[in-house]
Amino acid sequence: MPPLPVLNIFEKMRGIYSPVVNIRRHVLSEVGRMVVEGKPPSYIEQIPYHVIPSSLPTYRESAFKERAIVRERVRLAFGMDLKEFGAHGPIHDEDVVLSLQPNKIITRPIVNVIKIGCERCPEDSYWVTDLCRGCIAHPCVSVCPKNAVSIIEGKSVIDQEKCILCGKCAQVCPYNAIAYRERPCAVACGVNAISSDADGFADIDYEKCVSCGLCIVSCPFGAIAEKSEIAQIISALKSEKSVYAEIAPAFVNQFGPLTSPEKIVASLKQMGFKGVREVAAGADKVVLNEAQELLELINQKKSTKKGSPAKGERTFVGTSCCTAWTLAAQDHYPDLARLNISESFAPMVETARLIKAKDPDAVVVFIGPCIAKKEECFREEVIPFVDFVMTFEELAALFQSFLIDPTKIEPDADLSDASTLGRGFPVAGGVAAAVKAQTCKLLGDNCEIPTQAADTLKDCLAMLKDLSRNKFDPAPLICEGMACPFGCIGGPGSLSSLRRAKNASKKYAKQAPFQFPSDHVADLE
Repeated sequence: MPPLPVLNIFEKMRGIYSPVVNIRRHVLSEVGRMVVEGKPPSYIEQIPYHVIPSSLPTYRESAFKERAIVRERVRLAFGMDLKEFGAHGPIHDEDVVLSLQPNKIITRPIVNVIKIGCERCPEDSYWVTDLCRGCIAHPCVSVCPKNAVSIIEGKSVIDQEKCILCGKCAQVCPYNAIAYRERPCAVACGVNAISSDADGFADIDYEKCVSCGLCIVSCPFGAIAEKSEIAQIISALKSEKSVYAEIAPAFVNQFGPLTSPEKIVASLKQMGFKGVREVAAGADKVVLNEAQELLELINQKKSTKKGSPAKGERTFVGTSCCTAWTLAAQDHYPDLARLNISESFAPMVETARLIKAKDPDAVVVFIGPCIAKKEECFREEVIPFVDFVMTFEELAALFQSFLIDPTKIEPDADLSDASTLGRGFPVAGGVAAAVKAQTCKLLGDNCEIPTQAADTLKDCLAMLKDLSRNKFDPAPLICEGMACPFGCIGGPGSLSSLRRAKNASKKYAKQAPFQFPSDHVADLE
């Protein structure tokens, strides 16, 4: 039997219900239950004991440390700031009261390192494992260009001070006894925002961080977490406000095969949401906007002479739906981003605009797999439209808080206000394909439109580098960037394994009409 394929860092722990995932979701559901049941602010100090009930350590060296970590998670779950490392203590009642208001309270940073939970993983290095047989050939010694490998008591040893991480020793070892170790959170960060502080703890450079959140789901110790708005959302649902949910198309199959879109809609309404819109409806608007931009670019190129574009001239339409991708592009290639990335609102915002056009007093809650959307809501142009952001993981905790089982609820109306094009956004390549299809509809079916797409920030930045150097032939007219693996379906707030989510999203998109629904076109225009 051939060996199973080696999973990359983005797939290794996704879709696995590990103790880290259990703690993360347990904290969210405990916070949710507290707000739903109207417990007093002092109740917050009981939550760490509910999550870690045993006096004996379960995961770490002491139950006291485990509860201290959970307490910091509780702060973040209420939208509060972390305490400074070493300053852990009770959460004050006045902070809880503030967090229980149906208003937006979270501030930057969204993604945080809980340093008391960080195990100070070693950075990139090659190490000789117990598989070393102490062979006579010892090719690892022979190939090392820096004499970093030596034989001590019959076994190979690598001097980390001399090692330059060339990997030649690992390549020639006949027993595969030399392993390459990486810090999981740093590997997951495509913009190199994670390093070590003076004490070896993970440290985030917020000048580089784009809040993609992939470090959160890559840390096997659960030492990185994001701020939540679950308490404020529940408070809004319990108030007299008109609260609407807009749910990203990646939601299909996130809550298991026994749920359906109709059951999710019913579950949301039972919790108090006045209405539910499909974010794919806003995606359709983005398709129209970016197809128009692409059409203008094509006409511009036809009217100018062939050759290299003039300096300061637009050369492609860059998609705008992924917040982390656009932030990374602006940080690393500001001129390229300024000229080429579409100014169209993201689907989240376009859908919120549709909701508020009909109900100006609506409180809009975006529900999706993305953590960077919480960062996007700090933008001035977004603030009037989107009030709160919640991930699928937080929605699962909300179901638990309201004691709702979406698999057993009576289904409501289907979400049928979007096209196949809009529903195709969550899978990598789907945005570019949708914009191309709509543009070809305007130009004629035989049009040729070169496209380029990348998922994960590392690959997005590589694509931008090649674009800046005119490496593509033919030069793409549409460039799609997605920060997460496989696209939005690989977002850190998702519940499903990546491959299952990909298949479910594609199937769901095909169930919609290929063209925009007739009653939906008027809303978009």
